[in-house]
Amino acid sequence: MSVRSAVTRALLGLALATLASCAGMPGHSACAFFSGDAACGRLPISADSGGTEIAAAGYFASDGNSAYEREFQALLAQSRLDALDRANGTGRFGRDWRDVQNSGFHAAYPALQQLVKPLDKTEVAPVQGQPGEGHFTGRWRMSRQTLYLDAAARPSAPKTFSFSGLQARSVQIVLRQAGQQPVDIGGSCDGPLAIRASGRSTTVARASPFHLSLPVADTSSVSLFPDETLSRCDLRISSSQAPAGAPLTLLREEAADPWIAGLDSRYDRCPVPDPAGLEELDRVFYASRWLSQTCALPLGSPTLLRKSREGFNAKVEALLGKTLPDSALDKADPELPLDFSNAPKLRLIYLSSLEFKADFSGRVMERLIRHHAALGTKVRILVTDVLEREKDDAMLHRLASEFPNVELQEYRWQADQGAPFDEQISQLHKTHHVKMLATLAEEPGRSRVIIGGRNIHDGFLFHRPVDLTRYPDLQQYGKTDGFSLNYYSNWSDFDIEIADQTTVETLAAHLSTIWLRDANTNLSRPFSIPVRSGGSPRCVARHFISVPYEDGHALEAYFVELIDTAEHRIEIVNPYLNLTPDIASAFDRALARGVKIDVVGRIDLKGDIGGRFLTALNKLFVERYGDRINIREFKAPDVVLHSKIMMIDERLVAISSVNLNNRSFFHDSENGFVVLDSAFYRRMKPVYDDYLAHSRPVSANVTIGWAYRLLFSDKSVREAF
Repeated sequence: MSVRSAVTRALLGLALATLASCAGMPGHSACAFFSGDAACGRLPISADSGGTEIAAAGYFASDGNSAYEREFQALLAQSRLDALDRANGTGRFGRDWRDVQNSGFHAAYPALQQLVKPLDKTEVAPVQGQPGEGHFTGRWRMSRQTLYLDAAARPSAPKTFSFSGLQARSVQIVLRQAGQQPVDIGGSCDGPLAIRASGRSTTVARASPFHLSLPVADTSSVSLFPDETLSRCDLRISSSQAPAGAPLTLLREEAADPWIAGLDSRYDRCPVPDPAGLEELDRVFYASRWLSQTCALPLGSPTLLRKSREGFNAKVEALLGKTLPDSALDKADPELPLDFSNAPKLRLIYLSSLEFKADFSGRVMERLIRHHAALGTKVRILVTDVLEREKDDAMLHRLASEFPNVELQEYRWQADQGAPFDEQISQLHKTHHVKMLATLAEEPGRSRVIIGGRNIHDGFLFHRPVDLTRYPDLQQYGKTDGFSLNYYSNWSDFDIEIADQTTVETLAAHLSTIWLRDANTNLSRPFSIPVRSGGSPRCVARHFISVPYEDGHALEAYFVELIDTAEHRIEIVNPYLNLTPDIASAFDRALARGVKIDVVGRIDLKGDIGGRFLTALNKLFVERYGDRINIREFKAPDVVLHSKIMMIDERLVAISSVNLNNRSFFHDSENGFVVLDSAFYRRMKPVYDDYLAHSRPVSANVTIGWAYRLLFSDKSVREAF
């Protein structure tokens, strides 16, 4: 270990030792750090039950990844520093940290400040080393998973649930009732287990039998906390109506499945060419930053999915091995026969979406996933909790309870205790906006990844709501305007599909950094570090994932850099035009140096959630730029634009989930695929021209009511949209 590495770990250990008394408590707001009035406790057993062992061993176990560790430690330290500032009113909240009367705080705060110094620079400097894959196994996060239980779900079938302790300091398994019968759970484990039920904690010794019950509609929390030495529990799930019950095995995932552990622990060392020999656009593309990115990947020949049926059928084909004919989509029967004779054999399915609705689209996708789950495929589904309605939840919870190898994460962000009012409010509207379907097949050539803007929602497939009244478990949409989760619009969107096995695995590993994020803060680890290399390859692409409230708004800085490189032209397709101040300034600079900017948007967003508010914000954009930018409104009849495309100087193309609004850069997690290749731009140009053909010029003379002007003059309100 180098002297620098030893000093870094000692500093972080010192900072974390003062936080250790809170480390084992689940819940983002369990303790107010150093506020002087919080009682912090720990469960009997957790991965860091000794408290100060973190300080003694350093935050990470040494595994030869010192350069990667230093980058990650800066992000971790910034997260802890933010938590201290919120709880104590220090830093950006106005109070000088020296005024806090707490010796532990005085030891931790300057140590954390020293560790976050690398974040002062926008870009991450290349380090010495060879390009390639690395694997990180240091213990840094709190792992929390949900096990959905329904006594009536395949009541006699053996089931297996994998819990991940990879990189975890402690593990929590939340038991959630998904059925209408009380569930009895009994069994034993090969290591110690802590159980918390109704606010009380008990400890079960290795191999000792235990029993607990999960009532119907129980609002109390029941959680299991396996010790780090526990690898397996053999349980039986029963009920009064199924007294014989069924076996349920809990397995430590990283021990039971080395392949998934390798995928989940992966990071990449990215070759970065010498910037002195690069044009500015190339330099920005290859540069490493605090935004989580893959290395430059060979582009290959991705499929462009412009039409709605193409987008839906690409997902179907990835799972079924064939597309659905137009006749089946015309009938829109969610229970249509599905022929699985050509379906690929899959090892892993990742489905990340803003929404996964219980409608035709969702039911078909659920049936396709169900087939693979029954064959033992590991399935990971990540959606936004606040946008899921009762029927959506019921469908997904039923799937997860019948097949515990289907793991479901319903994302919900929680503010720190002591956070300011605007952050408390943002708990209601922060969303998970990363869009990806990745299927990793055992057979060569059958893996797929699809990214872009589409969600699992009928509005991305059908022009109008289809009649699903004969299926009472599915959503029957209304045609609404305003704030309603029963909203329906037909969205015009765009996705891209990639079949290259290496790229699919890389993007799945990248998404694993979100899946294995810290449960308390939603902080995810970076995916790559830069190393200096020789020349720059051609026809390349990079994938990014943004978590703006944990990475210092790195995506905003990236977009500003890209816009600032433009020399001739920027072409944009995007429906939401509420620019952040920094991006607006980048627009102004581009216009001042003569860059031509064209925007195809949708100014009138009636039909979207909060469409009137969003329309007013778009009009503010038109008012500011209408006489300097060629703004066109997408006007396909009764179709709302939803695509997110940005092209710069006919060489760089970004296809993403990113809206040009404050939300995407301040509140929502996002992802995208950025391509540096003039030939790929030429493939994309007809797509852009098609949007142009369905649009019309927008007049700079717009009317905006005084109430909207007043409302959006408030910074926190504008950032919420």
